[in-house]
Amino acid sequence: MAAVIRTDRLSSPLPVAKDLFRLLAAGLACLALAIGQPATALAQIGGDSVGGANRSPSGGAADTAGFTPCRRSESDCRGKRIAAFNLLAAERVNVDGVLDDSVWQRVEFTSDFMMKEPEEGGVPTERTEVAFTYDDHAIYIGARMYSEDPSQIRAVRTRRDSDGNSERLIITFDSYYDRLTAYTFAVTAAGVRLDWYHSRDSEFSRDRTFDPVWVARSKIDSLGWTAELEIPFSQLRFNKADNQIWGVNINRYIPQKNEDLFWVAVPKNESGYQSWFGDLVGISNVNARRPVEVTPYATSNAILTSSELVNSSDPFNSRAEVGAQFGVDVKAGLGSSLTLDATVNPDFGQVEQDPAVVNLSAFEVFFPERRPFFLEGRQLLEGNGPGYYYSRRIGQPPRGNLPANVDFSSTPDQTTIIGAAKLTGRTQSGLSVGGLL
Repeated sequence: MAAVIRTDRLSSPLPVAKDLFRLLAAGLACLALAIGQPATALAQIGGDSVGGANRSPSGGAADTAGFTPCRRSESDCRGKRIAAFNLLAAERVNVDGVLDDSVWQRVEFTSDFMMKEPEEGGVPTERTEVAFTYDDHAIYIGARMYSEDPSQIRAVRTRRDSDGNSERLIITFDSYYDRLTAYTFAVTAAGVRLDWYHSRDSEFSRDRTFDPVWVARSKIDSLGWTAELEIPFSQLRFNKADNQIWGVNINRYIPQKNEDLFWVAVPKNESGYQSWFGDLVGISNVNARRPVEVTPYATSNAILTSSELVNSSDPFNSRAEVGAQFGVDVKAGLGSSLTLDATVNPDFGQVEQDPAVVNLSAFEVFFPERRPFFLEGRQLLEGNGPGYYYSRRIGQPPRGNLPANVDFSSTPDQTTIIGAAKLTGRTQSGLSVGGLL
């Protein structure tokens, strides 16, 4: 802005003084405006929120400018922060993938994402908006993923925990706020759910055996696609506190552009993941309210053999062998962060069968654990040191060699376990607990 005073037409010093005063006032106004605009931009980055009324499908250049990701353990690190809004008494979230519930018009959406791939630190080509709200039962996530050409959105229908290289939204919670462990929930544009657990500070340290009960829906429309997620607090583990603070990160992957967008993008030359997260605040007066889960079972089997194939001298074999067994599994939450698992006469045969493996070495074959009783908190028992604990050894067939002069024998195919109990979780002071009996 420029101002010009024509002195050839001024007839007295008084008008000159008035014009100089007006010029000075205009200059101060321009200076205040120039200073005020960057201050507003920085305030948006610090608060990480964009009001719902100001949303548009344009990119996020103004949102990402001025923020540099940093490890939260650094003393001068100023991390991002986003608030979760409590649902009003009359509000409900109908998880159908459409953001037409009244709460989504009231809450604030964050949109300051940064590109990690293909250009690290680049401005996203597509705008992404995410908001959080909660009630006594669950935390809800609403998201709008804009696309300049919705017909190109990759949405492949697959089984659970398989992304099919579809476009997807990934939400990760460090609910213990320890900058080490985290729970991840993801949904694709086709509505397929994915989830895993991070046992250490690494993006790709993923325990896929984590299988919580939660709901997610998505819908493709003329602007791109939307998603709604409902994650019950009972499926998360967190410390008991009136006001919760969780670590959080948000990731959107666009496969057709090979574009990977993050709310907090960890630099490629840095290690860690959870230790860089921003903060999710605003959750207050909630608890897991984890009910006691009781799962009884009963099985039976019968083997009928032709009399021609039965050796009448064999006391362990007969034409008809009938068997039955029953038992019960119990899971109970002790507070919001400790879990007690108990089982009586467990039936470990009712799980997915191991793949066939030909072992030509002298070493033991290690199969992944699939039995529900041993899954939760198993990283606490395994530890980070030598692998002395291998849960698949528990209940395996007895080992040993029979004497050579034995005519008939009966060898059990598994070891009978009368009962077992397991306590895992974390105390209020941050001490991790893991015990198996």
